[in-house]
Amino acid sequence: MLERVIERVKKAKLVKHVVVASPHELPCSVPLFIGDEKDVLRRYYDCASFYSADIIVRVTADCPLIDPEVIDYAISYFKKHLFPYVYIAPVDGLDVEVFTIQMLEEAYLYGNSKEDREHVTPYMKRKTKCSGETRFDLKNVRRLWTGKAR
Repeated sequence: MLERVIERVKKAKLVKHVVVASPHELPCSVPLFIGDEKDVLRRYYDCASFYSADIIVRVTADCPLIDPEVIDYAISYFKKHLFPYVYIAPVDGLDVEVFTIQMLEEAYLYGNSKEDREHVTPYMKRKTKCSGETRFDLKNVRRLWTGKAR
């Protein structure tokens, strides 16, 4: 299934490099970064740092039907709107997340809950929420509205 995901991601026109970040050695057709088994957020941060990534596109290995067009759309949206984190999911299984190395570093430094460490992007989702349900949310909306998202 992993090779199927890799093949689909490689078809995206806006993806420059594909790397698998895994806690274990495994066969795959792209560079493999072995990182922390329990702290997935640390694994992502260490991998992005090792490869000097400035923009990270996250597609998980359990999405064998990932659509290269959705990946390209997510990257285009990210670049056009200058959000530090973008999540596109037309349906479950076609999820793509795009974020800056700065947003990843912030999540790595301040995302301290078990969920943050296991699922990589919950901190980013909280930080960039665009609805005004709480005072914290409204502060984020104002920051994004004024163009100070990055």
